[in-house]
Amino acid sequence: MYHGIVEGFYGKPFTAHQRNVLIDELSSLEDPAYFYAPKDDPWHRILWRESYPRDAWSSLASCMGGDTPFFFSLSPWKFKDNEWGRAREKLQLAADSGAAGLSILFDDVPDKSAGKLAERQLSFALRAMEGTDLPVILCPSVYCGEFLERFSQAEEYLQVWRDMIPAEWGSFWTGPMVVSEELSDLRMAGELLGGKPVIWDNVLATDYCLRRIYLAGLSGRVSSDHSWFINPSEIFPAALHGVMELKAALGHGRKWPEMLGEHSRGWELLQEFHYLPWRAGDTGGEILARLSNAINGTGVEDALVWLNEAVPELTAFVEAVPRMEGGWELLPVARDLYRSLSIIRRALQADDPAGSLHYFMHTRLPYENPAAFLAAGNH
Repeated sequence: MYHGIVEGFYGKPFTAHQRNVLIDELSSLEDPAYFYAPKDDPWHRILWRESYPRDAWSSLASCMGGDTPFFFSLSPWKFKDNEWGRAREKLQLAADSGAAGLSILFDDVPDKSAGKLAERQLSFALRAMEGTDLPVILCPSVYCGEFLERFSQAEEYLQVWRDMIPAEWGSFWTGPMVVSEELSDLRMAGELLGGKPVIWDNVLATDYCLRRIYLAGLSGRVSSDHSWFINPSEIFPAALHGVMELKAALGHGRKWPEMLGEHSRGWELLQEFHYLPWRAGDTGGEILARLSNAINGTGVEDALVWLNEAVPELTAFVEAVPRMEGGWELLPVARDLYRSLSIIRRALQADDPAGSLHYFMHTRLPYENPAAFLAAGNH
């Protein structure tokens, strides 16, 4: 059983220093693990056949061999059946360098999800992993419930998958959806995969978002009955915040990481408005309702009292963010909230709040780029 981080997002991978910080934070768990699978590491996926450059491999290998188990993975993009030997070489190098587990990922591939594909994938993995005594986790191409409807041959694919995968190997599952609001289908997933699923949880991932991160607490979501990996934001401070929430959910308290800085109030404000993909936090939702009412003329003074406290707090937070490790990536998100609340405050100080807000957001200097404006349903 493992609980930890899967560095499995699209975007710039973490640096070795950032990765080691996360590994160190995880180390206090009873069953920690770090799973390496960044989609845009060229030698992990698109250039998987090629050896890592010496410096890149040295940097990656520096994260292996410690007290926290480190899983190394390959995503053999458009593999040919006879190329298993190249995968075997890279996986063996990782094992020799201190990796505690190995993986081959077949997610997000262009092939149709039919039985023949599952047979090719499992045959490739079995030959590449032959002889290893390390734990193995695979990711099937059908890795969530929504794919059962999206791919017409998904059930055939999974039938072959569960018939061929060794009983001691794990299979990743993301839940009913790629990004699942609730992990409510784990019993069904076990039946489909042929064994207890390993959870790849995308609830905090942000590689598909525009100007958003997710900082929700994870209590009641993370289970001790399954191996559970949180795929975090590619923005390092948000990922570190996610590890804090993971540890809290597993009963280790909510100890504040020093690298997140001293402006905890700024983080609290950010968390209220950047909570989950589907909603703000409870307090954030109440604040949004109050601000909406104020824009329409009700409770303007009370809203301004709150804004006059929040905006200076966010000003100080924005000034501090560049001093954080990885803070430059967080800065646009922090500035976005600061700027949005500043614009609302300015609008509420005008005679026509709704008209002023429209002017500041859409007329004077349009806030959204045209494509984002259209994608949001504005015509």
